[in-house]
Amino acid sequence: MFGGFFDELKVSLNLTLKAMIAGAIFAFAGMAAFVSALVVLFLWTLQTYGLMQAWAAVAAVFGIIALLAFIPLVASSRKRRALQEAAEARLAKAQAERSKEPEWWQNPATLLTGIQLVRTLGVRGALPLLAVAAVAAGFFLSRQPAEDAPPSMEPAE
Repeated sequence: MFGGFFDELKVSLNLTLKAMIAGAIFAFAGMAAFVSALVVLFLWTLQTYGLMQAWAAVAAVFGIIALLAFIPLVASSRKRRALQEAAEARLAKAQAERSKEPEWWQNPATLLTGIQLVRTLGVRGALPLLAVAAVAAGFFLSRQPAEDAPPSMEPAE
């Protein structure tokens, strides 16, 4: 029953492991080549121009690398800011639409249902129902919203 699932899992794990090993070898070889190229650049610049220019050449290489890494950082920061502004705009729009809708007690259908209930039960029959409804409404309106609720007190372990 699970034979196909486990075979797929074995193949997937095998490929993932091989990709991780190949990536590690690639990273190590790339770093070794980069360091070797920096040493060659330093030694060539040292023999041709002198010590200060050799260090300046190595510093320039690292500066270019830092600049190339800084560009995506700035781009992602701008994208994150744009996404955050879009989310805030959606939230404001949703809150504005929610404020346009009448509350449940302001809804004409609810009021008409209440009037029809009073007509059906009569005033004496509706009074106990109104008392229970008033207590329930007071209870629900006095509760704190979930976002303003204080953190719960739980015993430490």
